[in-house]
Amino acid sequence: MSLMRMVTKVAIGFAVAKGMQKVQQSGGLSKAMESLKGSAGGTGGTGQPGGTGGLGGMLSGMAGGADGSGGGGLGGLLGGAGGAGGLAGGLGGIGGLLGGLATARGGEGDSLEALLSQDNPKEEPPEEDSAGLMIRAMIMAARCDGEIDDIEKETLMATIGEEATEADMAFVRDAMGEPVDAASLARDTPKGMETQVYSMSVMAIEPDHPAEAKFLHELATSLGLGQATVNEIHDSFGVQRLYS
Repeated sequence: MSLMRMVTKVAIGFAVAKGMQKVQQSGGLSKAMESLKGSAGGTGGTGQPGGTGGLGGMLSGMAGGADGSGGGGLGGLLGGAGGAGGLAGGLGGIGGLLGGLATARGGEGDSLEALLSQDNPKEEPPEEDSAGLMIRAMIMAARCDGEIDDIEKETLMATIGEEATEADMAFVRDAMGEPVDAASLARDTPKGMETQVYSMSVMAIEPDHPAEAKFLHELATSLGLGQATVNEIHDSFGVQRLYS
């Protein structure tokens, strides 16, 4: 598995972790883990790609209102993660991934994709560099109010699955041990990728804790994002705005 494909897996892992309350209501963590294992290779519990069972169905239910058909939202993203290239193909693919995640959270995925399409790096960085940056953005944001909890770690590792190489897993472990430093993350962000990095950070958390608001403010400021753009990203994910 390349780091670029792992971006999708890690993003879905955080989506599952954030929806753990709904998972608990529908059968608990053990059922969630069974669904995760049953969806290996991007198939649903029926054994067919995009089926209504397995992780695709569970994610669709967690998304609230998705029909579980795998045609959109997180259920559809799962099929992309299991495919040859998945959704994570270059910067445009990352925009599509974020748009799908925003829609699954009840936000406006189309408006987020439109905003991200304005990103125009002078020179598109190598895919693996972009992927590593996005993974770091998600994990750093998730850790900004303390360490990632056991449920998040277990869910994340289960979603990444057996396809991951030791190098992939080592990258994730290193990211989990990296100091939480918004300014450092911003310095590593190539010009033209600011909104994507910020959006990935917002996607990984529910920004309702003072430490999260502080981290996001520092990241937005360090990236040079205006308050209107930041609020637009938050609106797209259906989460509370950072600025009044």
